[in-house]
Amino acid sequence: MKNDPVVLSCLPAFVAVADAQSFSGAAKELHLSVSAVSQAIKKLELRLGVKLFLRETQGVSLTKPGQLFVDYAHKSLHTLNRGIEQLKEKGSKIRIFTPPGISSLLLNQQLLEELSYHFDNIEMVSDEKPFEGELSDWDIVVYFHSLEHSQPGTHYLGDDLYYPFSLPDIADRITTIEDLSQYTLLYNQHGLAHWDEFFTINQISIPNHRKMYYSRASQLFSAVESGKGIAFESSRIISSKLAKGHFKLCQLTGFLPVMKKSMWLYINPETPIYQFKKEIKEELLAGLSF
Repeated sequence: MKNDPVVLSCLPAFVAVADAQSFSGAAKELHLSVSAVSQAIKKLELRLGVKLFLRETQGVSLTKPGQLFVDYAHKSLHTLNRGIEQLKEKGSKIRIFTPPGISSLLLNQQLLEELSYHFDNIEMVSDEKPFEGELSDWDIVVYFHSLEHSQPGTHYLGDDLYYPFSLPDIADRITTIEDLSQYTLLYNQHGLAHWDEFFTINQISIPNHRKMYYSRASQLFSAVESGKGIAFESSRIISSKLAKGHFKLCQLTGFLPVMKKSMWLYINPETPIYQFKKEIKEELLAGLSF
């Protein structure tokens, strides 16, 4: 079985197909297209690493692994539906805080749809400035902090490695510090790591480069996209743009990145959201991996 988490949204499709013994019957019950139901089953089978159904002319039937799994799926959905009913009785607004540089990465459309399924109202706040409020006033907080926490509900999200990056055609021309000196260095004033740290950790005198300073990550990224210079940021914060080929890390031979142990996830243990902590944490970690 693969290590990535089973997507909860696939379970209703699995149970519906198992009950109806038909993809079209399940689609009708769920008010989805047959293609959407089929894709959900394929995704679930891929995640579990087993075939759940035998496709036959007269319909579908469960395989042996499917027969084993269906009882657990029924029980899981029943438990979740009971929780949803209780939440709706008590009101189901949740509050989320995340830095804007990672908000789209962490709270991807799939996760937002998952949360929307369980909660009526979602208030999401993004701010470039460090989080300074009370964690207990929020349901989910993703924030940067340099100290280790022992507060219940807090989870460390792993190390961040900071690299120089730019447009791909510029990055391909950067292999030495001398190459770097031909370009303007772009700074994020609210970033946790800066160019100066990169030069210090690599025991290089801070060169007299041209510098431009930005107060927001979005401004920094726009400056890179317009070819104004080379910036410095965590590789996972820019991972989606790296994967799409919009940005590229500068391959400075023999130089070390700056490492920060600073990204934390808080899921409030005193609010209804906490019962979904495992799924939320796994989805966020999957979005953060690079």
